[in-house]
Amino acid sequence: MAALAAVALALSTAWTPALFVVAGAGMLGLAAGWVLLLGLPSPRGTTATLVGASVILLASGLLSRELRESVLPGALALAMIVEFVHQLARRDGRPRLVESVSGSITGISVLTSIACLLLIPDDPDGVAATATVMAAVVAGCLGDVARVVGFADRTSAFIALAAGGVAALGAGLALSLDLGWWVLLFAGVLTGGASHGVRQAQSILPTLARRRARIASGLASVLSVGVVAYALAWLSLGPEMMAAITR
Repeated sequence: MAALAAVALALSTAWTPALFVVAGAGMLGLAAGWVLLLGLPSPRGTTATLVGASVILLASGLLSRELRESVLPGALALAMIVEFVHQLARRDGRPRLVESVSGSITGISVLTSIACLLLIPDDPDGVAATATVMAAVVAGCLGDVARVVGFADRTSAFIALAAGGVAALGAGLALSLDLGWWVLLFAGVLTGGASHGVRQAQSILPTLARRRARIASGLASVLSVGVVAYALAWLSLGPEMMAAITR
């Protein structure tokens, strides 16, 4: 699931309407399964909150790229406010309040990370930055394969880190991303390791027996690294980033 989502995001980056569709589908897929994955209380209210946060973040992306830069923090703040209003409106005595709030805020943070892709210019550098990060996510799935065939957790994590670094380095150089090789390598190690780590941390959850929970887990490991692609685009474009956004 994670590899398919990463490939879909990489392929859709060059055309903004397609990116909206793919990112939106991923965000709603995460929202639909997040409560099941973490076993959070108030499932309907929490799911509605995450769906509302997805809509708010996507709506901010309908603006021009220049406005998206300034509106996204406000959209995130509004999504947080919606979550706290949901907690105030609960009528079940608010059991496991801290768990409910922390789980919801984590979900909103993951949604915001993928919304950062909507800020990346759809020029060659922006497309290359996203493709580089998503290549590292796909390569990081080798760590999951290694774990399934019997490798120890530490070994599988090392494989994910190494594969992510090599994949990002190769993709970045092939796409002529204007960054040093060590930046590409670091970004790949970070991305491959982080995406694998999310899946490995959630692999012990009994809720993964349910399909929607498995989908949410796979999507979370991909959506959470969107901010890394945004950071690479900033590093690549430098002072030209805002010019590319407002073009």
